[in-house]
Amino acid sequence: MKIKFNAKYNTIAFYAVLVFAVCILLVLLAFRLDAFISVIRRIMTAISPVIWGLVIAYIMNPLVRKLEGILSRKVFKKKKQANLCRSLSIVGASLIGVLAIVSVIAMAVPQMVESISTLFNNMPDYLNSFYVSMLEYLEKHPEINDQVTEWFEQQFADAENLVLGWINDLKPAVEKYLILIKDGLFNFLIGVKDFLLGYIVSVYLLFSKEHFITQFKKLCYAVFPKKVYDVFMVKGSHANSIFSDFLVGKALDSLIIGMLCFIILVIFQIPNAMLISFIVGVTNMIPFFGPFIGAIPSAVLVILTAPQKTIAFIIIILVLQQFDGNILGPKIIGNKLNLPTFWIMFSIFFFGNLFGFIGMLAGVPVFAVIYTLTKEFVDERIRFKNIDLLKKGEDDDTEELKAEFEDDDVYTE
Repeated sequence: MKIKFNAKYNTIAFYAVLVFAVCILLVLLAFRLDAFISVIRRIMTAISPVIWGLVIAYIMNPLVRKLEGILSRKVFKKKKQANLCRSLSIVGASLIGVLAIVSVIAMAVPQMVESISTLFNNMPDYLNSFYVSMLEYLEKHPEINDQVTEWFEQQFADAENLVLGWINDLKPAVEKYLILIKDGLFNFLIGVKDFLLGYIVSVYLLFSKEHFITQFKKLCYAVFPKKVYDVFMVKGSHANSIFSDFLVGKALDSLIIGMLCFIILVIFQIPNAMLISFIVGVTNMIPFFGPFIGAIPSAVLVILTAPQKTIAFIIIILVLQQFDGNILGPKIIGNKLNLPTFWIMFSIFFFGNLFGFIGMLAGVPVFAVIYTLTKEFVDERIRFKNIDLLKKGEDDDTEELKAEFEDDDVYTE
């Protein structure tokens, strides 16, 4: 007996099996989530050198392209010298990266460690000096009554006990983590090994990046329909441009701001210049809230160590922020994100709560990609629906839609 298959029922059966499989997967995830996460961690650990390689290659690629463009125009002008040009570009980018890392470690880390150590050791003296300064200020201003003085003394005593207690609790924790680091030297060496293997992987990726990109495109073309493939390639290229341009530009902008902050603080002889400049430079990577996040703890450090220079420090930070926001930032980054302020705050809160400080750094460009692609999709669908209305001849409704969307530059004839 020959069985005849109906295409309609085959489609229904396929979707039914698919829905059933998804339901089973969700149930397994709900009841065996720990096992699933454990498997994912094992997979990530196994391929960690490849992940390191992809990250390093992605970071180094803009510099490699820049060096390759310079060498190909001025030194290697023949096509047969392309491999040599690519190799020298990768070596040059690697040397620049290693030099930058070594420079930061050699110059910044010892001074920051010294500043933190001095801050911990002298914290009681700083608090006492601040307390004495405030009392002297209150004595010089008799218009402030005794109740304010008494309130300040009580509040300061509570704050001092809180800070000193926090420091006393923090010291054993720091010692504990140092012991863990010492005991976990093997894990540290494994991390260094993965990083070095990742660097080797990144060299291969950068040297043959066109080959790997072509293979990826072939795979996508074989799996997806041509229309989906074309949209995927265009949107993927756009997303990569937004993400990479913003990260590279923001990193350069933050580096310049950190260096300017260090130079100005040294000129004004403000203590802990390296530590404060590092905080300001790193937090400047966070859009919108970054300058405030960096300025608040830095101002507290200045108040404790040199309270007479607090106002000068605040003015310096405000001037740097204005310079960055109105001159340096637009010059380097431009309007790469094209993201409203509300969504910047949303992405910082959302990704920050999920992934901490790393989420605050990378969350905004990631959300900018999602926002841009979603906006383009919505605009395209609106254009499509307006065209359909034109074909149906519903002139009145079409004019109303046109009036609604003309302001947003969505409607097209």
